[in-house]
Amino acid sequence: EENIMIITYEEMKENLPGGVQQIAEFLEFSLPEEKIQSIAENTTFESMSKKSQETHGRFGPIIFRKGTVGDWKNLFTEAQSQEMDAKFEQCLAGTKLGARLKYDKYCKY
Repeated sequence: EENIMIITYEEMKENLPGGVQQIAEFLEFSLPEEKIQSIAENTTFESMSKKSQETHGRFGPIIFRKGTVGDWKNLFTEAQSQEMDAKFEQCLAGTKLGARLKYDKYCKY
């Protein structure tokens, strides 16, 4: 739909300034390149993680764990990973959202 935007964490990790630009365009903001770069610099995982105690209190370290794509694999059991793969196949395989998630690249166990 035209009033729904989907952007993934992985896309933002790959190209944060591009993601900021996409969001700005979706919200119909016109931002100069310097502003996009400034926003991107201040919204990197590392930058937000450093400020997490200040912005999120005691939950900061919980919310901002590692910031690495695919780290969930270290938390899921093999059975949970297989269940996730099966659920993806059942619900999202062959859909536009499924393709956008790049499940095979970033998520598949």
